[in-house]
Amino acid sequence: MMIVCPLTGSNNTKVLYKQASVPLLQNRVYPTIELAKSADCIDVTLAQCLDNGFVFSAFFDETIITYDGNYQNEQSNSRFFQQHLEDVVSIMSAYNLLQGKVVEVGCGKAFFLNMLLNRGVDVTGFDPTYEGDSPRVIKDFFSSRYSDIAADFLILRHTLEHIPKPLTFLKTLAAANNYKGKIYIEVPTFEWILSQNAIEDIFYEHCNYFTLDTLQMLFTKSTGGHFFNGQYIYVVADLADLKVHIEKKNIKPFEVHFEKKLEEYKYKLKNLESVAIWGAGAKGSTFVNLLDKNKERIKAVVDINERKQYQYIGGSGHIVIPPAQLYEMGIKNIIVMNHNYLEEIQGLTGNNINLLTL
Repeated sequence: MMIVCPLTGSNNTKVLYKQASVPLLQNRVYPTIELAKSADCIDVTLAQCLDNGFVFSAFFDETIITYDGNYQNEQSNSRFFQQHLEDVVSIMSAYNLLQGKVVEVGCGKAFFLNMLLNRGVDVTGFDPTYEGDSPRVIKDFFSSRYSDIAADFLILRHTLEHIPKPLTFLKTLAAANNYKGKIYIEVPTFEWILSQNAIEDIFYEHCNYFTLDTLQMLFTKSTGGHFFNGQYIYVVADLADLKVHIEKKNIKPFEVHFEKKLEEYKYKLKNLESVAIWGAGAKGSTFVNLLDKNKERIKAVVDINERKQYQYIGGSGHIVIPPAQLYEMGIKNIIVMNHNYLEEIQGLTGNNINLLTL
């Protein structure tokens, strides 16, 4: 099957890496081990367009993905992540973006939206999967049906990496807002994944893997940067500056060494006993499915999100436990999926458990 760039339709592409048999939905947990073990798993083919440098999931099919109440990707339980959200607000304030009407597209559980409301921001959220009852959230997609809102500012946090045709999607948002106002986009960055050989960050839910260059090339002009210790990038731009077409440019294809990292992980696990991992999100789900599909080395997955606790990871069937159960299970070593949370985790585990980072 021909691999084409989702931005331009170009078939001048190169396969970078193939990730075998990871859960279709990394952030979905299951109430029984049987349901978890029978969860759909799928391969991921990572490709790069040689006309513009964009990295994407080659055979992504959005029709097979369904987000429901068992999908849990809320990170706001963490104090460290809450501080990140404060940093986001600071960036928006520095650009004077929170003064008029604000729309958050894909607001999820509305934690960030409520942060803005508490600061007096006139914000409306859009998310068809929203489960709450806030009158400020519309359980629908933001489209031309809502053009009368005429927002001064659109927020798009950790949504664009899930959209198979990101430029087309941004055009839809711009049209729905009459091509006026500014937009803030925040996504994970492939630059960090590449520098860390982070195979645990390659999974099916993400069909796009942006660098700051490839995110900014969607606009004729924009500003942006890296934050969250290099793992995330953001861009601020005028919707009027969204490009109609992406031009060709000379690029140097990425070289990946993910297979080498996989062998390093295998060696690390082989030489540890009584192991758990910390983090039942996408990184943790991918890690246990790549390295311990049959639950031979990893005893449990730890997470502070109560909605995930005593549920099971799709594919591998590892149980998710609260920190309080670590000693009961005799855990001696914990592999922390995201080193950003290391200090916070140390405060929850004490000094009797060995913490390791990837």
